[in-house]
Amino acid sequence: MPPKLSLLFSFLLVSASLRAQTIIEGRIINTKTGEPVPFATLGVPRRSIGTVADEQGHYLLRLPAGLTDTLIVSSVGFSREVVLPKTLAAGQREFQLAPQEQTLRDVIVEHRRVHPSLLGRNNAKGDILWLAGSSGKETVDDEWGWEFGTLLKPTKRTYLEEFHVFLATNTYEHLRFRLNLYAVEQGRPGRVLVTRDIQLICTNKEHGWQTIDLRPYALELEAQPVFATIQWLQSEKKDPWDKYFSIPVTRQAKQVVVERENSEAAWTTHPMQPSLYFTVMTE
Repeated sequence: MPPKLSLLFSFLLVSASLRAQTIIEGRIINTKTGEPVPFATLGVPRRSIGTVADEQGHYLLRLPAGLTDTLIVSSVGFSREVVLPKTLAAGQREFQLAPQEQTLRDVIVEHRRVHPSLLGRNNAKGDILWLAGSSGKETVDDEWGWEFGTLLKPTKRTYLEEFHVFLATNTYEHLRFRLNLYAVEQGRPGRVLVTRDIQLICTNKEHGWQTIDLRPYALELEAQPVFATIQWLQSEKKDPWDKYFSIPVTRQAKQVVVERENSEAAWTTHPMQPSLYFTVMTE
């Protein structure tokens, strides 16, 4: 095919794809307070379709035309909302999430024998760089919700002090991530173990080790495997053509890297270990 005809054909394919896309906009609201739920996630189960709401609970979701799948809306500390296809077809765009009741445990102050330790990989070097971003795209919001992490195996009761992840590269002026912890179910992340929204914000193309102080959250892990992940919540929208960040990983037979494209997509696993770790106190 002549070059000009080939280029025209490609343009027509892209144009047809854009026309076949349905864009819906709305808000996520707290049923108890009526206030917006910031950074709630929206996703279609086991498909690469989803996004994240902004600070004011506003979302913009790009769906294939004629989609007949269920939509899941969720956020840390809230019950999941299942949105049926007929609800979307009827034009509903505001979704409500009910806050989960938190049971406060009795706190017994006692002196335990604990010592500082590390959980995860604290080496900044890797065999390859795991790349994520929006390079070559005019839109970035359909990348939000991407999630990446690793399997960790505490051998004793562990108290999390700080979280660390190494960004080898970062060309974004603004990046926001959520830290998630999951129970292991059938070799994949399952039940969410955190009840509070824990975020990491990187500005001005920050790279190197990025840290979250976890002491205010009083997080404990039992002596059993757990998945720790970061979830991409937000980035600036301007000039997305050369925007990406990367995390070093090493190839290892037993350690497992997990990744999914949005909050409801299927998890994939890889025999690797990322530059991601916790400083902890362990019994």
